[in-house]
Amino acid sequence: MQEQTVVHRGRTLAWEGFCMGPGLLSRAELEDVSRRLLGVGLAGAEAAADVELRPFGAERGQVPAIVLGTASTLKGCFEADVAQLALGRSPDDFSAYMEARSVYLAAPGDLAVGRGEPWRQAVAASGKVVGVEVADTSYYYLSHALLALAVAAPTERLATPLDVLVRQLRAAPETVVRLFAADTETRVLLLWLKRAAGLTELRVDANGPEIAARWNRKTTLYPTVEEAFEVPGPRAADDDPRLLLDAEAEVTPFHREFGVLLPRLPGYSLTRRGSDEASMRDQVRSAARLLRERYGLELGCFKPAEELTGSRIRMGVPLDDVAALDALARQAMETEEDYVLEVHTHYGRHRVPGYEFILAPSAHVVAGRPAEGGTVQITRGSVWEGSVYVDEDTCARFDIAPADFRAVREGVAALHGAFQGAGRDLGFVKGGVDFALARLGGRFGDRQVIAMQDLNLSSNGAEYVRAFLTEAREVLGREQGVYAATKVVRPAAETDLKRLEDGIGQPGPEGHVRAITSVAGRWGLIGAAAPCPRQAAQEVLELEQRLHRAGLLRTSLRDESVQPG
Repeated sequence: MQEQTVVHRGRTLAWEGFCMGPGLLSRAELEDVSRRLLGVGLAGAEAAADVELRPFGAERGQVPAIVLGTASTLKGCFEADVAQLALGRSPDDFSAYMEARSVYLAAPGDLAVGRGEPWRQAVAASGKVVGVEVADTSYYYLSHALLALAVAAPTERLATPLDVLVRQLRAAPETVVRLFAADTETRVLLLWLKRAAGLTELRVDANGPEIAARWNRKTTLYPTVEEAFEVPGPRAADDDPRLLLDAEAEVTPFHREFGVLLPRLPGYSLTRRGSDEASMRDQVRSAARLLRERYGLELGCFKPAEELTGSRIRMGVPLDDVAALDALARQAMETEEDYVLEVHTHYGRHRVPGYEFILAPSAHVVAGRPAEGGTVQITRGSVWEGSVYVDEDTCARFDIAPADFRAVREGVAALHGAFQGAGRDLGFVKGGVDFALARLGGRFGDRQVIAMQDLNLSSNGAEYVRAFLTEAREVLGREQGVYAATKVVRPAAETDLKRLEDGIGQPGPEGHVRAITSVAGRWGLIGAAAPCPRQAAQEVLELEQRLHRAGLLRTSLRDESVQPG
């Protein structure tokens, strides 16, 4: 087999250990695909999709579904994997794990579309999900593979996977298509499927295009440096910094569009588009100066606006260190995405045996409505690695006051209301928002703030802990007194889903455990349920440690060691 390679910043890198190939459809090729399938270019396809694809939130099992777990160009999944290769690190293999894990969101009888052995094992483990396999693994994105299939065969002789999907839509027009995110190529594919099935509209469990393209990024919360300069600084040292924070928020595009103030941290957006290194350097230095002079802050946090996992976040940046700031500007020039420079937060913390949580709770929108409860995140440094479901009755077990938990949920309700207010509905059907319960120092002193930090306005990790919670309640036969935690794990090279399941073992009489996904050598997900969320968190961390010590995983948070391979 010929060795596959990719080129990153002039370097040729071996594409090894991935379930999918590195093939991509270029913008020009997508333009041609759109014209051949739809008779219009991408601009025309986007306009048609706005009319013919309907954002539709539905609970799992409420209506028939096609689960299309393709990774998304909106989140730069391919670029993130290549960047890890370039750094000599083990990539996540986003395309493989997103296709495999998405099977868990399918209800019995739903169709799950995917490729590769991890996906096949996930379908087999589900027992009642109908797998629709796509044989072509040369393309990184499942959406690209399906578009290539659609172009290759006329409508009257569709390739088997496409024929199955079209037949499903014709037989059950109420079917909803579940997605990670609706990028341009996926919208072209869905528009073609909808027309091939003869439907007047196609229901899509994904947010409307304006939310996906314009607001699903960290920069939504922050003014640019130029916008911030429109706002006068503090008049006196004892002015309440929260008033200045609100005044800066009022000049952001989000507030100008919706008139809603979201609780946020001090910080500024840095615009990459049209910037050379000198102008990016000026933006970073100016943002740091504003944080120092306006808020009396010493440390910052530098974040890509559309980061997938948190692996490229730089914490504890000295805001008066010009060399460090200029290094961040150079980092920002490596991709085409915008960045944020915000305050470095000193999170509240809560310890369980062998692990310390930072207090970064999340609340969510599910099926078009603010969802019950919320989650506490499991993190490794700045990287998300799991979720623990909590509610107002149990949040205090993680040292989160019920009033603070309500404030988190009210913040998400305000965001939801913004997208559905003033006589319009932008189609906000799913998403989550991460908050910080933290102290900032500087002019904020020791007071705790509750602020949004990250908008995940698409499919997100909390969907899986909520799905696992539903499963655990069904298995245990009760709705009350059941809480769940999920944990990202790093499987050893030979640990596929079958081996991970064998290693999980049996739970106690009041609990439930599950291996949800495994892409051998790359990425996996496990879950544990218990009568208390703190107990569920401890049990999922203990389970990860036990699997690590059995040689099935490369690492565990409790052991803080990594096996080679």
